[in-house]
Amino acid sequence: MPATNKGEAEITAWCVAHLAKALRRPAEKIDPQTKFARLGVDSAMAVYLIAELEEWLGRELAPEVAFEYSTIAELARHVAGKPD
Repeated sequence: MPATNKGEAEITAWCVAHLAKALRRPAEKIDPQTKFARLGVDSAMAVYLIAELEEWLGRELAPEVAFEYSTIAELARHVAGKPD
């Protein structure tokens, strides 16, 4: 049976919460439209985010998605299967 499909809003909320914890700042301060680099997310943190997201979703993601999508909003849209 395939993994449970999560919606774009649910994926966005998860990513915001995950990065808020990793960056030690309130979730309200994480704007899903802000580029990862501007939030202070480095490449190692981006790869870790994707690995944790895979575990939460119960499915594999291509490692390069950490670099192809530069905001939480873009990443969530892609992962949810919406057109870019």
